[in-house]
Amino acid sequence: MRLKIVKICVAFMAISCLFGSIQALEQPDSLVIAIKGTQITSKLQIIVLDDIDYFDIDPMAAIWKANVKEERTDKRIYLNLYDEQFIFLTHSLYFSFKNTDYKLAYPLLSHKGKYFLPKEFITSTLPLLFKDKVSWSGKRLTITKPQDNTIKTIVLDPGHGGKDPGAVGKRLKGLEKDVNLAVSLRLKSYLEKELGANVLMTRSDDRFVSLQERTKFANENKADLFICIHTNASKDRSSKGVEVYYLSTAKTTEARAVEALENSVVELYEGGTAAIRKYDDLALILSDIMQAENLEQSNNLALKLQMNTCAGTKSPNRGIKQANFYVLRGAFMPAVLVEMGFISNSMEEAFLLNQQYQERLARTIFEGIKSFKYRYDRIRSS
Repeated sequence: MRLKIVKICVAFMAISCLFGSIQALEQPDSLVIAIKGTQITSKLQIIVLDDIDYFDIDPMAAIWKANVKEERTDKRIYLNLYDEQFIFLTHSLYFSFKNTDYKLAYPLLSHKGKYFLPKEFITSTLPLLFKDKVSWSGKRLTITKPQDNTIKTIVLDPGHGGKDPGAVGKRLKGLEKDVNLAVSLRLKSYLEKELGANVLMTRSDDRFVSLQERTKFANENKADLFICIHTNASKDRSSKGVEVYYLSTAKTTEARAVEALENSVVELYEGGTAAIRKYDDLALILSDIMQAENLEQSNNLALKLQMNTCAGTKSPNRGIKQANFYVLRGAFMPAVLVEMGFISNSMEEAFLLNQQYQERLARTIFEGIKSFKYRYDRIRSS
């Protein structure tokens, strides 16, 4: 019986040697990472791969608020840290930093779908390359607080509300304000659950909010994105499809018509011509450098939203457009206005009032925001 047990143990050891040369064993050891000038500390677990101390890149990136990107085609890993970029080759000793090649004592490894760097990268390499930001002493690493440039706060703006119904359907008498709010609430849920974003809404129920208050709300809450959710209308009952706007001077007759429709809220519900003059005084903001810098990103966001929403809903693609919407003036962050479809079109009105279609709209708009966020965060972190 004892001989049989010995044979089984020998066989098990032989099989273990045949499978993967890399074995990961957790160690009780870990690195303590402290943020300079604060009481904040984190622990980075050390694991053993091929008898060498390694750590998982992803927890490290979370501590540094860094960005990691994998390029499978050329087996490269990009790590953006302190506004600088590292380029690693998997299972290689070499990496690139500021157009200079460096050599590690041990290679970057891939294991069970994750990537690992040797402990020496943190204890020796980073203190050498970031002398003013990273220092190592014993088992404690002290780092300068990393700057988080990623998208964290998103303000959703369901158009119209309260005494302002917005556009009204011709056949089913659906109200734009209700559609806008329903889609926005669903969208908020997706953004919070799947992106972990802090999502604020200019209104979460049926109330009137002036256009200026909406923009002010986004600015005061330091929003990273401002997304206005609307439903379109036209005298031409055959008009249908999705279009997304960002701030600029309207370039087409159709764009000017939508601009006039959305801006008419000011005259109808906010005080007439005197209120319009107040908004027109804000036109000077268009020349402000802060807003000019956001126009390009607003265009990029509009492209992502347009592409995903049309693909997901099979709605006609009416394209990306520019218009001088009052609600977008003075928004010092990427800002767009989504027109989800024409409530003046009887077929689209039926869709827009359907809860399943509202869910699909929310999902596809979410996918557009997610796609934009991933690209934006990567650029801002690099």
